[in-house]
Amino acid sequence: MKHMDEKVISMLIEAEAKRNPAASSSAGTGQTDRADLSKLLVEIEGEKVMFHEQELLDGRVRITMPRSLRPMTRQEALVKYPSERRPAIIFTNDGLSINLTFNHTANVLDEADVEEFKDAMVQITRSTQPIREWIGDGVQQAEEKTFGYCEFMSPALNTNIYNLMIFASLDKRFLICTFNCIEEDKKAWRPVALAMLDSLRVHETAEGGGAQ
Repeated sequence: MKHMDEKVISMLIEAEAKRNPAASSSAGTGQTDRADLSKLLVEIEGEKVMFHEQELLDGRVRITMPRSLRPMTRQEALVKYPSERRPAIIFTNDGLSINLTFNHTANVLDEADVEEFKDAMVQITRSTQPIREWIGDGVQQAEEKTFGYCEFMSPALNTNIYNLMIFASLDKRFLICTFNCIEEDKKAWRPVALAMLDSLRVHETAEGGGAQ
């Protein structure tokens, strides 16, 4: 499979070069706020990374994410997230330094209350967490769904952690998606994380219903 991925990457690089021969190898290294995930290849820290659309929670959640992120093993999760409230779904890289998580909680959250809920989560996070830097927060719309988000830096052993938290309502319950990476990777990965936020899609089941 790895050999096949390398062949696909090589073909995609060649095709991209033919479409845009004047593009330099350093294009897309942070001059825009968000990475372009419309292509199958994104350059991150000088390396071509393949992306794909991942379906989660029985197809109710879709997100464009790197193929290089894999499900975290149970043993890794026990070390990385010692709390019993660890996320239900965790993707990570081999170094465990890039993480993408999803948790569909039992907490009730109606679509109309997402922005207010985001404001409450921001207040709780800022008052209870040791924040190194608050980057910002807001809401955005996609396919008639509201997504709240916040970004901040938090301390960790020998480094700081960049965090992007995304809030949404799925079947009238709170869905949280988080991305985090170490500070050294923030410059390269923050545009990717924001683009993944833009790609996130949530679809209600018939029983759960959408916003009324």
